[in-house]
Amino acid sequence: MDSVPGRPDPAGGWRRHLDRYLAANLILWIFTYLLLTVRTFGGEATHAEIIGMCLRRAVTCGVGLLLCALVQRILLRTRDWPRRRWLLLAAGLSIAGGAIYTGVNYTVFNILAPLWPESEAMTSLFWENVGNFSLVVWSFIAWCAVVFALSYDQEVREQKLRLVEAQALAAESQNQMLRYQINPHFLFNTLNALSSLILQKDFDRAERMVLSLSNFLRASLEKTPGERITLAEELAAQRQYLAIEQERFGERLRFCEAAPGELLDAIVPGLILQPLIENAVKYGVARSARPVRVEILAEARGGTLSVTVQDDGCPDAGGEGKRAPAALGVGLANVRRRLEVLYGEAGRLVSGARDGGGFAATIELPLERR
Repeated sequence: MDSVPGRPDPAGGWRRHLDRYLAANLILWIFTYLLLTVRTFGGEATHAEIIGMCLRRAVTCGVGLLLCALVQRILLRTRDWPRRRWLLLAAGLSIAGGAIYTGVNYTVFNILAPLWPESEAMTSLFWENVGNFSLVVWSFIAWCAVVFALSYDQEVREQKLRLVEAQALAAESQNQMLRYQINPHFLFNTLNALSSLILQKDFDRAERMVLSLSNFLRASLEKTPGERITLAEELAAQRQYLAIEQERFGERLRFCEAAPGELLDAIVPGLILQPLIENAVKYGVARSARPVRVEILAEARGGTLSVTVQDDGCPDAGGEGKRAPAALGVGLANVRRRLEVLYGEAGRLVSGARDGGGFAATIELPLERR
């Protein structure tokens, strides 16, 4: 399966895990080499005999390392077996590995070129090999335990990786779903307004609205649903939207934005302000016969970016102690949920009525820059 860009590569993690097996295998057999070598040192051995013994022991321990690698391969290929059956297999492999090692050790030390051919009796050789087997078999048992531990650790890591990937996919899908909720609702309102202008034969305003609509859709639909954009790009898209609404309401809609230049490269979710501005227009401008001021204010508070959309429209858009209209609740819920999906507890929406009339909604999210 191909890896997903930007996500951990399972194959790479598997290779790194094999490196852990190799390191553990080397440590085990270096320790075994030292233990066996010290155990066989004799007080009457010459310098040449000691060197020869060390070299031969290195050969036999190298064989043991290869045997452990084979044991590891078998155990990993059968790790889906029932636990009891897997343990019995490990025990059999440990005994077989110890027996093969003992045979190789006997061949290297006593058959190919024995160091002391005259002094070794069959009885002493037998008990020496039994001692080697009893010692080395524990090395293989220890190796099987290491394989068990690393295999279990790998399973836990893989489960966590799958969980993280599943959560990321779920969050991405949910963010796309919430984003897609915006455009149909907006298009419905805009097309209704455009239809009204055409019926009124106000073709100049209808043409300007179509051009603004085209620019807004180009700015929004060119971005992928889960993409995060700069605050400057988000404000530019919202200006196109407000240009459409200004064709509907004329002088009744007054727009102002205050975003410091140093915050224009801050990262925000695409169209995150759209429902807030749409609500300000729908429940502030549309319900008031007088001019209504819609403002977008951006500021940084420590490591937090705060963007507020507020209006001074009629107070019944959600006055203190009153429930906001259902459509307003849907828009706010959409924004709130997107912030939770993208930022968890670090993203939130604060909204409520303003003193003297109007409504304010503020999004807060971690300050990140492009």
